[in-house]
Amino acid sequence: MIKFLDIAAITNTGLRRKQNEDSLVVGADVLAAVSLQKPVTWKKELFPVIIAVADGIGGSVAGDVASREVLSFMAKVPCPVDEKSLHDRIVHAQEHLNHLVDNNPDLFGLGTTLAGVLLLSERLIIFSCGDSRVYMRRPGETVMKLITRDHSIVQEMIDSGRLTEKEARSHPSGHIITSCLSGGGIRSTPDIRMTTLSAESGTRMVICTDGVWDYGGDSFIQAVLKGDPVSSAKTVLTICYNAGAPDNLTFIIADLN
Repeated sequence: MIKFLDIAAITNTGLRRKQNEDSLVVGADVLAAVSLQKPVTWKKELFPVIIAVADGIGGSVAGDVASREVLSFMAKVPCPVDEKSLHDRIVHAQEHLNHLVDNNPDLFGLGTTLAGVLLLSERLIIFSCGDSRVYMRRPGETVMKLITRDHSIVQEMIDSGRLTEKEARSHPSGHIITSCLSGGGIRSTPDIRMTTLSAESGTRMVICTDGVWDYGGDSFIQAVLKGDPVSSAKTVLTICYNAGAPDNLTFIIADLN
């Protein structure tokens, strides 16, 4: 059982992009269309609460709108309280994107990834669609484990044995995703992957977009194991900058207490 969360988060444009198409949500607070140089912090003592990131799809229209609108929808009250209500909320977020396109055809094709955690006092419901990720370290463990599985071409190649994890990092199809939340086109239910785990005090969770896990690499994984959420967040931003930060950078570090 957990009693409160210590959270630090950053969303940043990176060094090469002109705008930030990533967004993040902590409870009712949505951070979108900003570029932070220092972590924003929260201490959450009431459950349930959602923490999540969304990465507007590069190369499509209005990725910033898609990520912001989906997370604004996820932040609506009342918060989901179980797997079914969470799944329904995500499906309704996709429907919201379709309504936006119906009212503004110029937004046709907007889309975003989504990854996060619904935290209850005794359970964690982890969800993802796309290639944003959730990592976790349990109390007593010394490694940060990847909990989600990417919706991507290279992940399918890894699953089939055609590609190793090491080869995947430099594969030319590395950023082609196979599912997302989108508006317009064929209106099908997105493939939402969900995992339910027990909530344990002493757990650290990290939720991030691909600009962090891809370019931060092993250094990012090591950094999020150390220090409090704020100091760890500062180190992660520095690591991504040192790697050239070619993509937007968004991540949430949450300690369960």
